[in-house]
Amino acid sequence: MLPLFTRKQARALDADAIERLGVPGIVLMENAGAGAAQVLMERFSECLSRVVIVGGPGQNGGDAWVVARQLWLRGFRPRAFIVSSREQVAGDARVNLDALEALGCEVQDVTDPSRLQEALNDASVIVDGLFGTGLARPLEGLFADAVAAINAAPAPTFALDLPSGVDADSGAALGSCVQAAATATFAGRKRGLYQYPARAAAGHVSLVPIGVPVEQSAPCTLIEDGDVKAALASRAADAHKGTAGHVLVVAGSEGKTGAALLAGQGALRAGAGLVTLATRKRARAQLDGRISELMTTQVPDSLGDALGAVQEFARRCGAAVLGPGFGVDRLSQDILAELAVYLPVPAVLDADALTALSGEFDRLRAASAPRVLTPHPGEAARLLGTDSGRIQSDRYAAASALAERSGQVVVLKGAGTVVAHGGHLRVCDAGTPAMGAAGMGDVLSGIAGALLVGRDPFEAATAAVQLHARAGELAAQADCGLLASELAAHLPRALSHCRALTS
Repeated sequence: MLPLFTRKQARALDADAIERLGVPGIVLMENAGAGAAQVLMERFSECLSRVVIVGGPGQNGGDAWVVARQLWLRGFRPRAFIVSSREQVAGDARVNLDALEALGCEVQDVTDPSRLQEALNDASVIVDGLFGTGLARPLEGLFADAVAAINAAPAPTFALDLPSGVDADSGAALGSCVQAAATATFAGRKRGLYQYPARAAAGHVSLVPIGVPVEQSAPCTLIEDGDVKAALASRAADAHKGTAGHVLVVAGSEGKTGAALLAGQGALRAGAGLVTLATRKRARAQLDGRISELMTTQVPDSLGDALGAVQEFARRCGAAVLGPGFGVDRLSQDILAELAVYLPVPAVLDADALTALSGEFDRLRAASAPRVLTPHPGEAARLLGTDSGRIQSDRYAAASALAERSGQVVVLKGAGTVVAHGGHLRVCDAGTPAMGAAGMGDVLSGIAGALLVGRDPFEAATAAVQLHARAGELAAQADCGLLASELAAHLPRALSHCRALTS
């Protein structure tokens, strides 16, 4: 897994190199700028005739002046602008600003955005060096105007460390942010680059080493296909349905039997040997006419009988899925709320099971077995007593809060799905917009249920998220039109893909 860093952690990397190793800060700046210049020349090799560099007064501006100098030394003649008065530039950034001007490259102060806009409109590529990881407040004034001018220009933009205006920790836009075609991030990947809107604003992200030691184990990591090897290990040659795991899916109601079917398909396609759908009487009658490989059982129509029957059946199973389409009527919600806490096997809690726990999901700390919660932003908002906008503004914080309060594994679904548990975060960068369709979460809950059998819940959830995303990529023909059942059908291919990369 690849480590992802917060603003504070990224600064600590630099400080450690300077204070403990004795590497001067100006060397780190030189390495960053030289590495970024190399990426720029490789990715925009046909666009270097009219490079416009836009730097700020701080360290990110210093990186920009190194990029400009590296280009100048290679025979290019970039135009450079500083969005501030040069009196504000100090330290290593000032050294590199002076060195650039000593070569003969004029660095123009920007006091009138219209002057900058004129140069940007004539650029072949723009380098954004206004702000890096240090920005923690909304852009305003001249800086906001400069970002607007960059975004209005027709040329592609190359950002240094982060697109200016992006929060390094959450990926939120601080007012407005630069929309880059590519970004060179320094030393370590920043958390914010793997959540929206920053993920879209950054374009293609390249990591530029700058000569500092980077610890590979970190509280927040990016999931790679190779990281799910243990959870997706090949079966023994003599495996059969009884050894592959039995998953109980408590799901489906009249009008929502599809949710149960999709969860069951997800579980079977992810490797479960047996799957039983447990649902109410009328929904069961509808399901029995539609399925071949899935079994069914009935959930009685009284709370006491329902709890007793489901818990007894669950003892034959290795894991369970609770909630998809089961219902939000009073009896269904009471059944789910009690099973979420007292079911004696590891369980995935999704959809209506999460609704049943709204306002009291702290009860899950006393659960009889491990739980994996799979909320979408709206469900997460209800669990935390907030709104989905707040959830989306800092998905890392939301996933962490859910995991802390419940004491369980949390999968916060959406683009850049976050898996949280015990102070650790894992982020999925795979997937496709085509997965934004009904039923995708039901399939994911089934996959997670299958992988929960005999596995560590955090590892199972991580593998489920990655496998689900890769199946979506393999199944999609465009950015829309993908059916959840089609994604489920591609799970064996995704499984083979991930195993091949880990052998």
